Order: sequence, then C-alpha cells, then structure tokens
Amino acid sequence: MEDDDYSPVASSGNDLVIPDEKDFIPLPPESTVMMLPRRIPLARNKRNKITEISKVDNEEVFPVSVILPPGYTRLFYPGYRRRKNAPHLPFFAYTCVGSKDNEMFCTARLTHEDIRWDPGQYNSLDLEGKIKRKLKKYPKNRLLQHLSHCAQVYRCFTAQNIFYDRWEGGIPVSSACSANCVGCISESHLKGTPSPQERISFIPTVEEIVEIAVPHLETPGGIISFGQGCEGEPLTRGDLIKEAIVEIRKKTDRGTIHINTNAGLPHRLEPLLDSGMESVRISINSAIKERYLKYFNPSYTFEDFIRSVEISLKKAKYTYLNWLLLPGVNDREEEIEAFFSFLKKYPINMIQIRNLNIDPDYYFQRMEKPAGKSLGVSNLIDLLQKEFPEIKIGNFSIPLTDGENQ
Repeated sequence: MEDDDYSPVASSGNDLVIPDEKDFIPLPPESTVMMLPRRIPLARNKRNKITEISKVDNEEVFPVSVILPPGYTRLFYPGYRRRKNAPHLPFFAYTCVGSKDNEMFCTARLTHEDIRWDPGQYNSLDLEGKIKRKLKKYPKNRLLQHLSHCAQVYRCFTAQNIFYDRWEGGIPVSSACSANCVGCISESHLKGTPSPQERISFIPTVEEIVEIAVPHLETPGGIISFGQGCEGEPLTRGDLIKEAIVEIRKKTDRGTIHINTNAGLPHRLEPLLDSGMESVRISINSAIKERYLKYFNPSYTFEDFIRSVEISLKKAKYTYLNWLLLPGVNDREEEIEAFFSFLKKYPINMIQIRNLNIDPDYYFQRMEKPAGKSLGVSNLIDLLQKEFPEIKIGNFSIPLTDGENQ
C-alpha cells in the first residue's frame, strides 16, 4: 500500500537516515520485492518525525524491501524496527524501497551496464530443453548435473550460461573452505535461517571439468570461473584446478580462465597462474586487518591475503577486487582511508562492487561499526572514480580474449 502522509526512512550502518529524492531510481526491471517479517516499518510523517507504522486498519503491516538485479549497487537498506524474538533474515542484499504515484522506487545506483548480465537474457522458456540436451550429451558428468540444479533451482546465471553456451560459466569444485565468513551464503551459521544455496557435495574429476570447460571456452567471449556461490574456497582444490587447466590448454587456447577466491592460500594461487589462469577476483570486506579477520574468520593470515594480491598483480592478466559493500560501513572515514591506502599500494585493475548479502541486525551483532562520519555509498563511488581514474568500477568479470575486453 502507498500512503501519501509518510515518506521513506532508510538505514545506513545501524543509523536511521532520510534519503534524498536523488537517491531513488525507478525500480529496475527484474527486481525482487520482498516483505520483511516481524519487522515494523518506519516512516517520516508530515511533522518531519520518524514514526512506527505497526498497523493499518487494525491489520499488522510489514516493511517492503527489494533485491536488486545484477549491475545495481545498493545505497541504503530499509528502515524498520525489529520486533522482539523476530527471526533473522535470510542472507540477501535488502534495499530501501518507496512508492510515488503508484510507481515503486529504490535507493540504488546503476554501476555496470552489460547485456551479458541483463536478467532478461536468463530463465528463458527454452532453458529446460537446453539443460536436457546437454545432460543427454554428457550423461555421466556429475558436475553438469550439479550445475543443472543451480541453473533451475537457484536461477544462477553462471550455471545457466553453461547450458546457454555463452559468456561466463561457473565451475564449482570445492565443498571445503579456508574461512568462516560472517556473511557466508552457502553454509548458514544461523539456526532456522537457510542458506540461499548449498555447496557442491562431491569433488569433480579433471575429466568432468575439462568436458564442460573446453567447449565453453570456445564460444565467443567465453569465460570459465572457479569459485561459485555453491562452493567453498576453490584454492583448497588448487591441485585439481591446476591439472584441469593443463588439460584444457592442451585442447584449446581460447577463452578466459578465471578464479573467484578469498586468496588465503598464495602457495596454491601461484601455480595456477603459472599454468594458465588469466584473471583473479579477490574478496575483501575491509583493508583494516582486524576487521578483515573478524569478518572472514580465516584459517590463513592477513599477510597470506596480501601475498596473493601481490602474486596476482605480478602474474595475472587482470586482477579484480570483490568488494563486499555495506552502507554505513565501507563509506565511513576510517574504512575509506584504509581502502584508499590499499589501492595506492596495490593498483588492481577493477573493483567489482558486491552488495553484501546479510541481515544487517545480524551483521552488527558480530561486527562493530567503523569510526568516522558516513560519506554515503554514492558519494564514495564518485570519490573512488575521481581518486583512481585508472581503476574500473563495475560489477562483472570481463572476457580477456576474442576482442571482447570491454
């Protein structure tokens, strides 16, 4: 419902804020609107005061949120008060939403426009047939069967691309991980709160990987990427990946071989780059050592992470940061100073912004708020582009061959 007597209230960190009108954009196509159960909506009334709206016409009401499609960066998450004993929310990136003249708006910014990640390119009516045909072609490939589940149940784009024979295709290999992240999306730490997706339950063979990877790399702009949402840390299977890369490159020199990693095992990363891995995306939540360790809870050290960054910058064709962004956290003065110092020392090629998938209340039960004023996510992106014009800001990995490096 829409009520003209109120205007939206958002959250940034664990602070309530009143978003500016310029912070809102029309709801992007393919957005997912969600209700937040056991939460009380907050709004600003005409007397300019923040108020709770717990009931309308004697019926309990709930705040509305939106999950953004790929390519959009969240500026704020919804303003609400959590009721006593309310369950934690599943790990998605909840975004503040409002309504005007019966049209929905959300606090977001388009940060990477690429037809290859347009949701309209996925979940087509012919997808099921494509999956059946490929499974019939490779009936013994367990990895392909796993990816068919990801494509149809989780609606994973990189899994679907394997069956569409195009763009970036994911190849999960590891059920184990070298970290225990606060916001892990494949292994829930919250009782009663399911993970958005479950990890692969077996170790694929070299043959299963090669059988999928080679034809995919030979498609225009083809990428295969290790390190998916349905697995742990791919470097824990570094020897397997290295052997697969060697076999792949015996059969084709086309396409881009890529890895998404927490980079905690530099002794496993370097052999992959020596064998033909071309691009690396390294996850980071903070350039402050203590906050990085508290979020990742790793079995490796912060110095291991730094060493992997150095190795990737030296040996990879392209190095990304997978920047786990939470409004009111990464845009505070303390975090900005540390992150900018990191970027000056380690000149990566691209920052991929990731809206951190987490219940904000749970995050602040586990993590403290950084010091200093909040600049705001949109202002932070503008400042990044100004201070580091040579670093690309976006959301997606790019092919490095076939003339499609964009």
